[in-house]
Amino acid sequence: MRPRVVIHNSVSVDGRLTGFPVDLGLHYEIAARIPADAILSGSGTMLAAAAEQGVDLSGEDPPPSPPADGDQRPLLVIVDGRGRLTRLDWLRAVPHWRDVVIMCCAATPHEHRARRVVTAGDRVDLAAGLAQLHAGYGVRTVKVDAGGTLNARLLDAGLVDEVSVIVSPRVAAGETVPLFTAAAGTRLRLAGSERLRDDHLWLRYTVSADTAAG
Repeated sequence: MRPRVVIHNSVSVDGRLTGFPVDLGLHYEIAARIPADAILSGSGTMLAAAAEQGVDLSGEDPPPSPPADGDQRPLLVIVDGRGRLTRLDWLRAVPHWRDVVIMCCAATPHEHRARRVVTAGDRVDLAAGLAQLHAGYGVRTVKVDAGGTLNARLLDAGLVDEVSVIVSPRVAAGETVPLFTAAAGTRLRLAGSERLRDDHLWLRYTVSADTAAG
């Protein structure tokens, strides 16, 4: 059994994740209305965040402290099959989650000083990883805050139950990243829409039952 999976992103009116100014306050205001036990992201997203924040990823990662009993904040789960993200203390310092868990595979180098969800093989098996989150950590709902590649892998694997997008009244410019890099043929059904401030629109879609897998 796997958790319920909700992809949540802010996009331009032409469905891009980059190339336009994102209203981060609005993005996280709406994200807070989607309760989740874990936030799922990719190593590429976190490496980009580290570069933007000037984090020195070559520094030593100190051993993590165990989360306090009864902490109800979600976990941050990072898919990192290649072991690229070896320093995590800067992420543990963020108050939005209680701890960081790495979702990796048997072939991943063992540099992570973090709790790990390990799947068999030489590539992360997302279905198996999600099932382990449910069984080992009691995760019932996962909110995905990631780039187009991880979004597409989840959707193509039939692991997504809902797609939530905040549509900005902007057309993206320059070389941009799509919401889904390669997902094809997935049938979505509109579950709700809400007009937000400054001409933003929140759209929620459920994935057709004949597409989602569990």
